Amino acid sequence: MRLFMLEMKRLVKTRRTLILVFIALVFSVIMAYLPVRFESINRPGEDGSIVELDGLEALQFKKNYYRKTNGEVTPEKVAEALRIYQSYVREYGTLDEVPLDLYVENILAVRPVLQGLSEAFADPKTGIGTDLMKINPDEVEESYYEKCRNHLNDIMNLEQKKYPAARQYAADKYSKVEVPFQLYTGVSRDAFDYTELYILVLMVLCTAIAAPIFANEYQTGSDNIFRCAKYGRMRFAVVRITASCCIFIAVFILGMAIHLTILNLAFGTECLKTSMQMLFSIINLPNMNLGQLQLTLAVCGGISLIASMSCALFLSAKCKDSLTALLISFVVLFLPIFAYFGLGGSTWLSTILPSAGIGMQNSFLYQFVDFQFLHLGKLSLWTPYVIFISAVIEIPAFLILAVRTYCRRQRL
Repeated sequence: MRLFMLEMKRLVKTRRTLILVFIALVFSVIMAYLPVRFESINRPGEDGSIVELDGLEALQFKKNYYRKTNGEVTPEKVAEALRIYQSYVREYGTLDEVPLDLYVENILAVRPVLQGLSEAFADPKTGIGTDLMKINPDEVEESYYEKCRNHLNDIMNLEQKKYPAARQYAADKYSKVEVPFQLYTGVSRDAFDYTELYILVLMVLCTAIAAPIFANEYQTGSDNIFRCAKYGRMRFAVVRITASCCIFIAVFILGMAIHLTILNLAFGTECLKTSMQMLFSIINLPNMNLGQLQLTLAVCGGISLIASMSCALFLSAKCKDSLTALLISFVVLFLPIFAYFGLGGSTWLSTILPSAGIGMQNSFLYQFVDFQFLHLGKLSLWTPYVIFISAVIEIPAFLILAVRTYCRRQRL
């Protein structure tokens, strides 16, 4: 324990660590502020002019304005919203011709309820959404959620035509989603995108801390002194790795806590009760509300971060200098992102590496939203599970390799 505390003190007092931790905390605020800053809405002024609200003013207006649509998304509520929408479009010809005051008071007020309706009634052969004017409100009232299930089956038949196991898994998973959906308008999709982007920033900063931990000692020659000490072999390696991981976990928890607290205070905690399907896709497979999704992304992101840092520590123990360890660590860090875009969609390479699930389109968020599967013969595996399980396995594997590599180096 004394050796552990000394190592913690040494790492925390390092100028590089202090600077990178400070940057991580600053970015937690910036990444929470940006989605709030970009919120905007137009409303008619008292003199007939158009008033544009931005930032917190726009959020406050939206929360008060959409409050009457909050609650269960029943088929009757969706059908009534569609009737209102269609009546105004028929009267004025197009949506753009509706006067702003009528649009804000009547149409804009019901648009959140219509989220996903066009998708649910999409063409089964192409998956292209149907124009709201072509949907019969009576049919919505009778079979809204049945149409959602049918659309999921249509999409799976289009995307996973050769893989019945994937189609069956998606159908079983979606059957567990609670209906009617819940809608509490407020938070935007951008907020979740910036959360994923912030986790990527944390990954980069923690990699910059982890990569030189062993390699820097090799480069300066100070490692020779530790080898001669009583506990300079395996115990020292374990203590150094444990202290490093504690710092990574503390930075991640503190940064994410600040980030999510700012977001939730700005957008309001009530909106976290919204079903995931009402913000992203009407046929999303997870049975989660936005609060549960937020927590899941944080946990999965934390696991991936520790897996990546374990890999970086192994590379640090393997490389002869800190620059080489840092460069190789960054290559491994960004490789899943390049593989995802370069090879098209999810592949084994973009899902089993330690940093898989962290990025943008390859992130855990979009893995949960999309319908990406990996196939082994007749077995179909949903990519979020592959990414998470791979990261859990890689944490002890890379940590053991790091200790083993460091100890073997001592015998050279």
